[in-house]
This record gives sequence, C-alpha cells and structure tokens, in this order.
Amino acid sequence: MENLKLLGELVLNPFERSFTPDELRRHLADASICISTWGSSPISQEILNSAPKLELIAHMAGSVKNIITPEAYDRGIKVISGGHAIAESVAESILAMILATGHRIKLVDDAMRGNVSWMTPAMEADELRGKTVGFIALGMVAQEVIRLLQPFQLQFIGYDPYMKQEKAKDLGVELMSLHEVFTRAQILSLHLPKIPETYQMIGREELRFIQDGCLFINTSRGSVINEQALIEELRTNRFFAALDVFEQEPLPMDSELRRLPNVLVRPHIAGVNPSSRKRIGRSLVEDMHRYFNGEGIQHGVSKEQLALMT
Repeated sequence: MENLKLLGELVLNPFERSFTPDELRRHLADASICISTWGSSPISQEILNSAPKLELIAHMAGSVKNIITPEAYDRGIKVISGGHAIAESVAESILAMILATGHRIKLVDDAMRGNVSWMTPAMEADELRGKTVGFIALGMVAQEVIRLLQPFQLQFIGYDPYMKQEKAKDLGVELMSLHEVFTRAQILSLHLPKIPETYQMIGREELRFIQDGCLFINTSRGSVINEQALIEELRTNRFFAALDVFEQEPLPMDSELRRLPNVLVRPHIAGVNPSSRKRIGRSLVEDMHRYFNGEGIQHGVSKEQLALMT
C-alpha cells in the first residue's frame, strides 16, 4: 500500500462490495489507473468513454476477460494481471497432487486410521521419476509445472494448436495430437481455457484412451470435461483423478466424485492462498511503477491473449 501511494492520490473502495457501474464511472472520471480484482464490475465501453485519463488497468487476479472489453486496447490502455502469481500456486498444487496420488497418501492415511494393521499391496507407492507427462494446452500454468518437474527426469508431451514448434522445443515438450497425448501419458494435466471451443472438449472418446494407472488432473475449468463421462470411466477404477474444478461449483454433496476411492477432490483452491495474494500485489505495484517510470511492464496482457483467456 505504501508503494502504491507513491504513485499519486489513491482512492479506495470503502464498501464491502464491488462498485456499481455508476460508481465506477464516477471514480474513473479522473483516474490514470484502475485496480480491479475478483468480482469487480466490468469496465465497459461506456465506462471507458467516461475515463479519458485512464492509462492502465491492473487486475489483482488472473483472467481479465470478464473485466475489460477489447476496446480498451484500441484506446491504448495497458492491461496487467496477476495470472503469473496464480500460475505458480496452481503449478505447486499440481505437483502436490501428483506426489500425493502416486504415493497413495490419502489411501494410506485412511487405512492407517482404520482397521489396517500394517502395509498392504494397495498402499505401495508409484514413483514419479521417469514418467511421461502429457499437457493439454501449454500456457502459463503448464510451463510452470514443467519447470517444477525438471528434477524428476520426465518426458514431456503436449497438445496445443497455438504453440509453435520452436517454443515447444525450448520447453522440452514434444507436440502431438490430442489422442496421442491421451494414449501415451502416464500423468495427464488439463490446462484448457473456458472458451466456447473447449466446452466438454474432453468427452467419452478422449477419456477411453487414458491408459490404465494414469493420473488425470484438472485444475483448469470443469466445463472442459464431460463430467458424467469422466465419472463413468472412473467407476472402472482403472485410473486415478485429481480434480480442483467441477462442472457445478460448489461440488454438490451428492456428487459421486466425492465418494469414488480413486479420486482426489479439492474445492477450486489450487491458485489462491495468502502467499499468492501478496505476490500478486507486490508484482503488480512494481509493474505500475515500471510503467510510469517509462520502463517495460513484465505482466502485460495483450489483446491476442485476451481472446484465449477463461
């Protein structure tokens, strides 16, 4: 906050709610920067027309798609977001889920608290080292996961029609078709954005290609999977799933996903925690200082990126 105040006059939202569109319009009339976060009112074309001095929108969250309109870029307004900080947290959560599932942490803990006296074959861990990890989409989170997994001597494969071969090579990822990734991956991680093209993109046909013993992870959005088809495949107990997102959130109490023994469920918490919120704040305030000192911003969101965001 002290560093933010060094930029000039700071006007804070005094309410325990977001500004209404009318309130936002009034406050942005003389503003150079607008700081938004989860649940903030969208900065519409009409509001932009009432904000002639606005130069920078800093979104203290991930995707800015529900906050800004593409016309903001046509006005020359710069947009920055905290997606990088959230990506780091999601990646660490994915690593935790991989290790927890591979080492049967939940199963073993439940057994030890129950009536199992000592080790059984079902408790035996499966090493991460040497596995083939498949990524469906290779955006910011997937790239951070790859960085964290480097010490484990893994093979990385991926499907991403927007990724250039040169970039994939730099990441150490072999690009291939969607079905090839599903067939070959021993750990499969989804990173698809929530856009019309990805709605239930992962359906029965794709899920049946998952190999036995695979770990299937989704930390992107629940809508990218046909959830009923996933449940039907998981009933066979031939692979594991670690899920942080669901078609309906909160996950209904009667959802079968809560009861299946080969599923690890989390309440959409992979990306945000006290540490990541502080990291978002610090990095974006630093970016604001860079911008107004005539330096290059580090966490900008381009108009092209906006089209592919959740």
